[in-house]
Amino acid sequence: MNNSQNFSNFIDLVALMGRSDFDSSLLFYLNTWIQSKHFSILRVKDNVPALLLCGTQDDSHIVPWSCVQSYVKRYHVYDDLYQTLATQKLQPNQTTTGQLCADDIIFLPYRQEIYEKNGLIQRLCGLYRDEDNYPILFNLYRHKEQGFYSDHEIANFEQMIPALAKMIQGHLALQEKTAQKNFKQQLLKQQPLLTLQELEVCTRILKGMSYIGIATDLGLKESTIKTYRNRAFEKLGINFKNQLFAMFLR
Repeated sequence: MNNSQNFSNFIDLVALMGRSDFDSSLLFYLNTWIQSKHFSILRVKDNVPALLLCGTQDDSHIVPWSCVQSYVKRYHVYDDLYQTLATQKLQPNQTTTGQLCADDIIFLPYRQEIYEKNGLIQRLCGLYRDEDNYPILFNLYRHKEQGFYSDHEIANFEQMIPALAKMIQGHLALQEKTAQKNFKQQLLKQQPLLTLQELEVCTRILKGMSYIGIATDLGLKESTIKTYRNRAFEKLGINFKNQLFAMFLR
């Protein structure tokens, strides 16, 4: 594909910033330069990662979401790649990148549950810091059926990550203005009896925050957060978080 077509693809992706189909289109447009199976974007606040966006080229969105949940709950402390990137002293608007092969992960449960279980063999990671100096991770994952990333693809990723970081920042800023409002509106449409506290907890779950993260954000105990969650789920007629997410994938 020639440079003018590459530029056109990038402009098409920029045009999707702030829209609900940005995450589902990201890998499609990036395929020109880097072919990946899944992606995830996480923000790490007070050593607690939270999911901002994830997507896949598969029909099912469960794989990237479940991988991130396992990572957030159990395995982020074993992520040597993140630790290496996060300890670098970055200037404002500066980015850094790294890569990891599944076979190089030392902690076996982490490697098995996230990588081997889902056929993932390699991860590219770009890191930048947001306006509050919290790390933002942009991860691309390669499936075994695709083989490893080529040197050319890795070079493309390293060259593109500054522009991608700016694009992601812009998208998240636009999305943040409407996300909570839209979540609350749809939840109330599903169940008008939800209280303000139940809505606040559910919207944060939908944003990928952990219960510890939600508790910190709202200044409440984790047990209180889970009580609000249980009450909300009972009113919504669901039992699990993936059912809550499914309500917004229809």
